[in-house]
Amino acid sequence: MKRTPTALATVLLLAACASGPSQQASAVRNGDPATVNRDCKLLGTVSGRSIFGGSETARGEGAIADARAKAAALGATDIVFLTVDNSGMLNTGHATARAYRCEAK
Repeated sequence: MKRTPTALATVLLLAACASGPSQQASAVRNGDPATVNRDCKLLGTVSGRSIFGGSETARGEGAIADARAKAAALGATDIVFLTVDNSGMLNTGHATARAYRCEAK
């Protein structure tokens, strides 16, 4: 049986989509804008996107998870989402957020 590059790419994409968020990304909390702007250090703005296809909910959740993972990579403890858009080209989702590091009190 001959495997095509397209079939292999599809399998790899599905495997990537099936994996859950990393432990670090799961630890990034949704921050309250009033609190984080006052008490935390802004690390930067992150953008997340989801792979094409799926329901609007799934596209939005995928984009949020991607942004959360990028915030975790910066060392963020909290994140504040600015936009989440499910209507991207080719049925992709996009999310933009600010990543913050808040010291434990």
